[in-house]
This record gives sequence, C-alpha cells and structure tokens, in this order.
Amino acid sequence: MLVHFPIALITIGFFADVLSLFFNKKEPCLSKVGFYLMIVGTLGAVAAFLSGEYFTHEYNGVLGELKENHELFCKIAMYVMIAASLIRIYLVWKKKTYGGLKWLVFGLYFVATVSVGYGGLLGGTMVYNYMIGLQDTSNENAMDSTKAESKTVINLKAALQGETTASAKYAAFAQKATEENQPQIAVLFNAASKSESIHAANHHKVLEEMGYKVDVKPEAFNVTTTKENLAASYNGEKHEVEQMYPEFLKQAQADNADNAVKSINYALGTEEKHMDLFKSAIDALAANKTSTLPTQYFICPKCGFTYSKDDVEESCEQCGTTKDKFFVIK
Repeated sequence: MLVHFPIALITIGFFADVLSLFFNKKEPCLSKVGFYLMIVGTLGAVAAFLSGEYFTHEYNGVLGELKENHELFCKIAMYVMIAASLIRIYLVWKKKTYGGLKWLVFGLYFVATVSVGYGGLLGGTMVYNYMIGLQDTSNENAMDSTKAESKTVINLKAALQGETTASAKYAAFAQKATEENQPQIAVLFNAASKSESIHAANHHKVLEEMGYKVDVKPEAFNVTTTKENLAASYNGEKHEVEQMYPEFLKQAQADNADNAVKSINYALGTEEKHMDLFKSAIDALAANKTSTLPTQYFICPKCGFTYSKDDVEESCEQCGTTKDKFFVIK
C-alpha cells in the first residue's frame, strides 16, 4: 500500500491538473482534485521512499543495479513532488490561479509523474524477473517472500543443502567403516564430515550477510558397504569439482558477490583434495592395503581444507590460517 498508492495518487492527480488547464472554468473541482492528490501523493511518496530506504536489503549484480536505479527515480519523484507541493500550497494561499508559478508546478508535476512511473516499472522488473514464488510461511525454511533471490543466492542455498547432507552422510559412512573394521577409512570419513560442516557454515554465513536466513536439514541418503560408500563419495566430490562449483563460481563472479566467490572457492579447492583422498582410499581398499592410509587428519577451521599428517603445512594453502588452529581428527 505504501508503494502503490503514491504511484496512483500522483499519476491521477497529474491528469486531473492537465484537465483543469482546459476545463477549469466548467469543472473547477479538477484543480482541487489535482491539488489534494498532489499533497497526499507527496506524503505517500515520502513514506514509500523511507520504507524502501530502511527496510530493504542490498543486492549485487544486475539486481543491485536495478535497485539503485529504482531508488534514484523514486528519490527524484519524492523531491520534485515536495517542491511542487510547496509551490502549489503557496499559490493556493495567495489565491493565484494562473501565472508562471502555475506552469512551473505543472512542469514539476510532469517530471514527478514520469519519474514515479519509471521507478514503478523498475520495481516491477525487480519483483517479476528476480523473485522466486511466494513461500509457505508455515515452512520453517521459508524465506521472506518480499525478497528477491539472485542466481547466486539460489546456488548458495543448493550448496548449503549439499554440504549439510554430505557432512551427515560422511559421519554415517565413518560409522559403517568402523563396523567393518576399517579404522583408517573411518577417520577419513570423519575428517571429510568436519570439513563439509565448515563449508556449510561458510555458505550459511554468506547467505545471512545477503539478507537470507536459511535453516536446512540433511536430505535422505543411503549407507551401504564401505567400498560402495567410498565410490559414492568420490563421484559426489567429482560432480562438485567438475560441474557444480565451477558453475556457481562463474555466476557469483558475474554477480560481483565477493563473499560468495570466496566461500565457493574454499569449498572447490577442498573438494579437489577430498577427491584425491577418496581415490587413494578406494585403491588401498582394492589392494587390501588400508593399513597404509593416514590415521590422522588436520582440518582448517576457516576454509575446511583437509590435510593428512603427511602433507600438513604450517599454514593453510588456501586461506593462510596457521596450523595451531587446525582441527585434528584421528
């Protein structure tokens, strides 16, 4: 109501003023209609602008540019309407019906009408081109339906869901490896689970910074034999490394979402390492040499990068976090 009433009031008031220039002698009410709609429309424009200024979020990329232009034209309309209303009130107070100031008011009214109309067009573009359908507010995962989701936000939500599920899945795989008397593989799965939980936390933080509060739960997954679990894990990491995260990274860069780029890069680099670790475990299991696998892993708390005791460094190669802060899984 705050947004749409000023658009209607200003537009109808302007046309009433236009008609009053030609028919005011026969229909003097037209000028009064234009005057009162101008005043109410101006007050509404101020309220609408302030609501947008204080209660909307910042966006990146194309959506961010649309929002900036939308704000600009709405601001122009508001200030022009304030100026026109003050002059019009002065004319009414002085009982001046015609003259240069009357035409100035008409010109200002025209500028405001065009500005508010174009601002409304930009606002509609933001809503209908970028807003994902209204969500069921009874769903605990539903987002605020007044927000618009960029492709990067959609991708981060998918990544958050995937990393959350992977963390739970790898923990279950670790339990299965323990049951099958494969302690080295169990510790690998536990390390990977911890790493994925860090990626999920990073994605979640970026989404919150972008104005989205998302609460996800692991999706359903199957736990089979350790051999099959390793193969499934390797294939899942391969998909993320070769397809999912490169596409997400490209989109985040296009949207100028710097924090999303960083979070995605952290996950992408780590998943490449997970692929290598799972491949080594697959080969060792096939050769019945799992006893040669590492029994200790180090996880960077900032980016989730995973090191074995054989290749751990003094600081993380991805983010520079020092070794003394690493999580130790053994």
